[in-house]
Amino acid sequence: MASLILSPAEQDFIIRGVESGLRADGRGSLDRREVSLRTGMISQANGSARCRIGNLGVGTDVLVGVKAEVNTWAPGEPEDVGSVVCNVECSPSAAQEFEGRGAEEINVELTQLLDRIFNGPQSGIDLKKLCIIPKQAYWVLHIDALVLDVKGNIVDTLVWATRAALLSTSLPRVVVETIADEMGNMQAEFDVVDDPEDLTPLEGTERLPISVTFSQIGKRYVVDASEQEEAVAQARITVAVSPAMEICAIQKGGILRGFPPSLLSEILQTAQRIAREELTRFGTHYSQAERQLASQAEEPNTGSTFLVTF
Repeated sequence: MASLILSPAEQDFIIRGVESGLRADGRGSLDRREVSLRTGMISQANGSARCRIGNLGVGTDVLVGVKAEVNTWAPGEPEDVGSVVCNVECSPSAAQEFEGRGAEEINVELTQLLDRIFNGPQSGIDLKKLCIIPKQAYWVLHIDALVLDVKGNIVDTLVWATRAALLSTSLPRVVVETIADEMGNMQAEFDVVDDPEDLTPLEGTERLPISVTFSQIGKRYVVDASEQEEAVAQARITVAVSPAMEICAIQKGGILRGFPPSLLSEILQTAQRIAREELTRFGTHYSQAERQLASQAEEPNTGSTFLVTF
């Protein structure tokens, strides 16, 4: 996805470095850049998070909001489950290729990838718990992501932000009652409790997967490719792994060629090993983000406006 144009000498430098186990920014082949994670970024959403991978100004920045709404069941739809709807938009100010119609294909690709990871049983979300009354009403989770800045590895940043937003998502409590209609037939009706303090956490979030994106450069591959590395990458593949270490989604990115079978097998095994470490790292960052959000809520409102550097 990088629009950066490098000279032949710069491309050769990066390729030879990766093949020798040396990256331009000093990281190892399987090392991720610094991660910043914050939750509670959108007050109107049921859950939200913002993630940046890389340093401020030279990193990829994504904001995700989760909004829950009640939908009426229609014939032909599943009878006893809710649904998840994903949408990704790349801000025109994030990168040159996002201007005009240039972002349409990228938006579609990222939306499909997000849907493949977080919509369905592989996501861990208990869709049956999103059903309010079978064949009558259910919850729809709208996952809307906005890419604010791009400096390499947009996919993992997007997945980290989405995972944190879903973990922070709470739904209003629903009261279901059975009453008799005019004909004496018993019917179920529901009422959504309009109390911002009476909320229930989204079920199944402890099983949400995490992604590891590999970029092939020369004869080797790297994790969390920088903007310069993406400019010379020959192929890119994203592997989503659940906390149970099960591979639940794979997607090849862009129009680049595929990985050799021998390298692909190695990548899938490596993805599971990295995911175990990444899940621990994610948990640490998420706990810190929640503590920071709680401390901000306890601070008195002085009426002043502060610019928070993220």
